[in-house]
Amino acid sequence: DGWLKINPISEEIVVTIVGDNNTTDYDGKEHSVSGFTANTEHALYNVNTDVKFDGTATAARTDAGTTNMGLAKEQFSNTNGNFSNVTFEVTDGYQTINPINVTVTIVGANNTTIYDGKEHSVSGYTATADSELYDVEKDFNFSGTAEAARKNVGTVDMGLAADQFANINPNFDPVTFVVTDGSQ
Repeated sequence: DGWLKINPISEEIVVTIVGDNNTTDYDGKEHSVSGFTANTEHALYNVNTDVKFDGTATAARTDAGTTNMGLAKEQFSNTNGNFSNVTFEVTDGYQTINPINVTVTIVGANNTTIYDGKEHSVSGYTATADSELYDVEKDFNFSGTAEAARKNVGTVDMGLAADQFANINPNFDPVTFVVTDGSQ
C-alpha cells in the first residue's frame, strides 16, 4: 500500500513571552498586573493554541518597590506535534510602585514669659506633612533635643535643624523637612 508521511518542522521556532508590567506612584493601595503576550515570527505556529502555560502570571504589591510575576521558560510548553524544536524566551512581568515625595513641616514650640527670676522652659514641636499618607507620628526619626530653657531676659533657641530629622518610610522619597526653630 502507498503512504504519505509528514515530518514535524525541525527548524527552531522561537516564541517570545513578555509578561505585562505596571508602574504607579505610591498611594497606599494595592496594585496588580496580570497576563503576558506571546509572539513568534513563524507563520504556521499559533501562539494562542500551540502554547501551554502552567503557572500564574500575576504580581501585586502595596508598598514602594517591585514584585515580579515569576515567569520562567519551564512554565511554557509546545502542544503542537507539527513542531519539534520550540524554544521559549521569557521576560518576566512585574508590578512596580514608586515612592512619592513629601514635605514635612516642623515647627518648634515657643514660649514667652515676663521675667520673674525663675527658669522657664519649652519643649516639643509640631509636625505636618503635605500628604495624608505620611504619618508624622511614626514615619521619621528625630535625633536632636527639642528643648529650650532660660532664666534671664532674652531668647534661647532649641536648635532644631532639618538634618536632625530622617525619613524611615521607604514609600516616600525624597522627604524634605522644613524646620522653624522653637524658642524660650
